[in-house]
Amino acid sequence: MSGAAKSSQTAARHARFALYAMLFFMQCARSMFIVLISWFTLQTTGKTTAVGEVLICWQVVAFAVGPLMGPHLDLWPRRRVFAVGETTHALAMTLLGLAAQILVAERVPLLVLYACACMASLGSLLSYPTSQALIQHVGGRLLTRTVGLGILCAQLGNIAGAALAGLCLPVAGIAGGFLLCATSSLIAVLFGLILAVDERGLARTRHSRHSSAILEGLALLVRNRKLSFAAFALVLAYASAHASNALLAGFARYDLKLPANLYGWLAAMYSGGGLLGSVALSGRFSKIEAKVFIPAGLILLSLATAMLSTAQSLASAMLWQGLIGLSFMMVRVAGDIMVLRSLPNRLVGRVRSNIEAGIGLVATIVYLVVSLSDMAPRRTFLALACLFALATCAILRMQRRRTACADLYGKLTPRRLARKKAALR
Repeated sequence: MSGAAKSSQTAARHARFALYAMLFFMQCARSMFIVLISWFTLQTTGKTTAVGEVLICWQVVAFAVGPLMGPHLDLWPRRRVFAVGETTHALAMTLLGLAAQILVAERVPLLVLYACACMASLGSLLSYPTSQALIQHVGGRLLTRTVGLGILCAQLGNIAGAALAGLCLPVAGIAGGFLLCATSSLIAVLFGLILAVDERGLARTRHSRHSSAILEGLALLVRNRKLSFAAFALVLAYASAHASNALLAGFARYDLKLPANLYGWLAAMYSGGGLLGSVALSGRFSKIEAKVFIPAGLILLSLATAMLSTAQSLASAMLWQGLIGLSFMMVRVAGDIMVLRSLPNRLVGRVRSNIEAGIGLVATIVYLVVSLSDMAPRRTFLALACLFALATCAILRMQRRRTACADLYGKLTPRRLARKKAALR
């Protein structure tokens, strides 16, 4: 092997290491934020529904602003956009930490929580779609393996973040937890900046009109059946994740009577199940496997969510929470690979932003249900599980019909039609 080839392989390994470290610390910050903001909101208001009201701000921003930001994410160097997004997220966490340190928890205005949740959402809208474009760019021919290992590192970050948040609550308090969360985002920025990628090709997309770029991203999602199937599956999977975010704190505190540190470990079990799934799916992934794993994951997701509502102990709740994380990961790995395989790198930002907007819309509905419902968290989990089951049936039926139409179209190609006409003559 020549010296140039060895140098290229070494650079690729370094780029993948930086990418995996970046994803780990980014997801560690996200996981800590969800656990800390949920518990902080419960401390501030004493109401389970208030958690959904705060988290809904995150999703409203994603739904309202995400599609408009998508084309811009494809115009500028991805590493810089990622750095701006994570820095914005870190700033929101710092403001929350200062509010928790200076003010008594019961006197923190809800407006502060709403504003910081919106700021954190804005940062995520910048960093997450660009991280997907960076995964595709670094992955190259090893895209499947890169996606699987990237999600594996992200799941490790989720586990570390939830566990650290659970430890920070009794040891360093809410303020210390938020400052540690901000530090994790800034470390992700450092690894993103040292990630060596060639982004000169982005210059070709800088002259397209903003409105036509938005429509192009939407049209791709509608016309490409693989993209639409993956998008609907991802939206439903993330809806389940957001239901867990909104309800788990109240379920742990009021239904299971758990202290703060055990709540953190229960939240970490979601990522624990996802970790098992990402390890199992980090190898090569064929089209047949993708078609199997997405339906199986959606069915298991609905079943595990329903069974979680019946949990009476910490052990059973951790079991079902882990299965929810496993089924989520089955859908996410297959869905992310389908999306990245179906798109050129210059279109990843706008298409992924549209998917994030769909996730934001459905998550907003979930949080509204949680916020307006007078039912206990246990019963709300069961009701949402029924809705997830109905949505799963609709997605699978849509995919089956589209596949049948595609097969019929494939059988009636112009060449075969000409042969059929000639045979009749």
